[in-house]
Amino acid sequence: MAVSRPELIKAERASLRLIVMSASDSISTVVVVAFVGCIFGWEWWRSRVRTREIRSLAESCGFHFLGDALPRSVPLRGSDLDLITEVQNVIDGEPRGKRIVAFDCRFGVGKRSWRRTVIAINADAGNRIGPSFDPTFRVEQMNDWTFIYRPKSFSFIRVQLTPISELRGYLETI
Repeated sequence: MAVSRPELIKAERASLRLIVMSASDSISTVVVVAFVGCIFGWEWWRSRVRTREIRSLAESCGFHFLGDALPRSVPLRGSDLDLITEVQNVIDGEPRGKRIVAFDCRFGVGKRSWRRTVIAINADAGNRIGPSFDPTFRVEQMNDWTFIYRPKSFSFIRVQLTPISELRGYLETI
């Protein structure tokens, strides 16, 4: 069975189209993978920079950098802080006689999760601390601890973690 020349040309053109289409699909795949890789790389780099800045803040303000380990004496159960699923950049110290623990955390999981910086102050019941430096902060009190953080809010500008300069100001004010 012999194949005619026009049929052979049609088959060659079809295979050439298939090669071109698969090459363009491969390029699209490479572009998407590179874009996703850049996003993850950016987030990883930002996390590393933040950790370095928090470590430097702790050192300059007389705090101890604890990394991802929250002290056991800090109670999170029994409040909205129960929703915390991840803790990072924990610093702990006692400037001016009050124990202060500050940390970055994630509330919830998945797409609905949100990140915040929490400042926990251990002071006796008669010496409660309110958000005198920012009235938008949420204040929760458990035992002898006062927790201060920004609540989840809808905003076009994503304010999640407290900037280092602002955190330094809060730590020096308390």
